[in-house]
Amino acid sequence: MNGREDMDATELAMRKFLKQLGVTAHQELASALAKAVADGSLSSGDAVPVTARIEIDGIAFKHELTGNLIAPE
Repeated sequence: MNGREDMDATELAMRKFLKQLGVTAHQELASALAKAVADGSLSSGDAVPVTARIEIDGIAFKHELTGNLIAPE
């Protein structure tokens, strides 16, 4: 079997967290970028540097990634 039946509790919890992170972050980022364009802080098409950090204090885990987003039209 492949799929959810083969996943342990750790894998399921991680996937659930990452899905929630992706969905909520996407919504918040889209809203913030649209607001910045509407209020003139950004122009449509501007590249915006972004940094994301995930930390787990109990095990001293830190992961960071950077990239660029593009302001919407």
